[in-house]
Amino acid sequence: MELSTTNLKVGETITLQRHEKVLKKSGNIIFKEFISSRYVCIRESVNGQLGILVKVLGKIPATYLNIIDGKPYVKDDSEHLFYDTNYYSFPFPKAGQVEEALSIIRNNPELIKQFESISMHVNTEATFWVRETTRNLLLKRQLYYLDAKTTQTCTATENDVHYRLSIVYYYDSTLVW
Repeated sequence: MELSTTNLKVGETITLQRHEKVLKKSGNIIFKEFISSRYVCIRESVNGQLGILVKVLGKIPATYLNIIDGKPYVKDDSEHLFYDTNYYSFPFPKAGQVEEALSIIRNNPELIKQFESISMHVNTEATFWVRETTRNLLLKRQLYYLDAKTTQTCTATENDVHYRLSIVYYYDSTLVW
């Protein structure tokens, strides 16, 4: 996947073209992950280090989350075709990726202002959904969230509401997600 701009600066807002990848196909229902829309550059790609783009998706309750192919999934978008139905979800980042992004944002007040200016409110001391899941005693998958204050990953309950982030890495003109 290619990025149209390679020299992004910290705090710059970029609109990504829509990119998709299939997560699971079940009969005529296809579950896909996608990235699109506005992201904020929180780290430049310099000296071989991956740059980081972040999109704040707001808070979402656990009742909206499903587990598809072992990963958390929210039906952010859908497409109903003649024979197939496609569901799309922004991918959930891993706990370590969320910690890294929050640390960068927390230490740069200008980034917080930039997120606010484009109506993406983020509280760097809140809780965030993460990609990790585990099986409980009944072998049912359970969701996890990251508590940014303690940097602990915790098992979610059905009443939980946490922030969602979409994190995309880039190097030169290549997107990694």
